[in-house]
Amino acid sequence: MEDIEPTPFPRALDPSDEDVEKALGQVDAAIALVSRGAAVRIRLIGFPFVGVVAGLAAAHAQLAGVGFQIDRLEPAGPAAVIVGPLV
Repeated sequence: MEDIEPTPFPRALDPSDEDVEKALGQVDAAIALVSRGAAVRIRLIGFPFVGVVAGLAAAHAQLAGVGFQIDRLEPAGPAAVIVGPLV
């Protein structure tokens, strides 16, 4: 039988650099699709590490001329990121 490492609970609060790069890459892909007209609005549901990448993602959206919004139903609940037209 293999040695199995338990998943620590609660998970570490600080994401790794790789986690941040992946999260920002998802927003950048959505920005590219909207700015090129391939999509009108993209909603990334259950978006990880929104607090960590929000500032940089908003700056990327602003530079591309598209809107960036964080949608959260509950303060501690999961977040959705919406990239779309400026309103």
